[in-house]
Amino acid sequence: MTGQSGGEAGRTAGIGTRLRSARERGGLTIEQAAQRLHIATAILQALETEDFASLGAPIYVKSYLGRYAELVGESAEALQQLLSSAVVIPEPDLTRVPHVSTGNSRAVGPAATVAAWVVLALVVVASLWWGLSRWHARQLALRASQPALEAAASRSGATPAAPPAHPGPMAAAAIARPVSGKGPAVAPARSLPAGSVRITLRFAAASWVEVNDATGRQLYRALAPAAAVRTLRGTAPLHVLLGYAPGVALAVNGRATPITAYVQSDHAASFVISADGRVLSGPRAGGE
Repeated sequence: MTGQSGGEAGRTAGIGTRLRSARERGGLTIEQAAQRLHIATAILQALETEDFASLGAPIYVKSYLGRYAELVGESAEALQQLLSSAVVIPEPDLTRVPHVSTGNSRAVGPAATVAAWVVLALVVVASLWWGLSRWHARQLALRASQPALEAAASRSGATPAAPPAHPGPMAAAAIARPVSGKGPAVAPARSLPAGSVRITLRFAAASWVEVNDATGRQLYRALAPAAAVRTLRGTAPLHVLLGYAPGVALAVNGRATPITAYVQSDHAASFVISADGRVLSGPRAGGE
């Protein structure tokens, strides 16, 4: 996103103005907005001045833009589409992995090896961006499932987190159903026993992940790198969102638990883990 041309700057013009105007209408200073989002003030200033190059890769720009737009009541989808009109990132094809032919050893020199690694890096970056886009949609679905989490939290005596001030339009349409007819449907909140549960996530490949417990507490939210291991404990039921589920292995209370039944066609997964170790289908964004 560095070095925008005059044409690209024209297509993205207006993003910063809309964000700033929406923030001011809501009576927020930029410092107050940064505090609510738990991110640096400089990031919001870069968004409002449309200095996207200083924010790094497109996946980060889209993430910051979506969160800021939701806070101030702007349309995250509309602003991200406006941004994408200047920077187009194709949907990754995860079935294709670049490689260097070994048919003629003399033809495989340093330049060919470097080119192969560059292509592989582009595929990984594009994959991560796509996973972030899908993760954002499922975050809206998670918010729609807040009533069930509140019911479970009330039985454990915990205080549930307040719902977001500006729920997105997709959250209202979120529904809970099994993925492609596989796996059980989401059980009613009254059938999910309250209590503590421990999960371990092992990442064979990089993946976006978010884990929230029944009290609304966020246990983990990050891009986990390949070979990482994360062990989390919280009040059940836990809600888990994975951007690239085929690269993640799950263990519940020390027992390996398969999640292949919950992997969707875009490789993401959303599921709920009860205190007794059951894994149930989670809500899908937009009723897809």
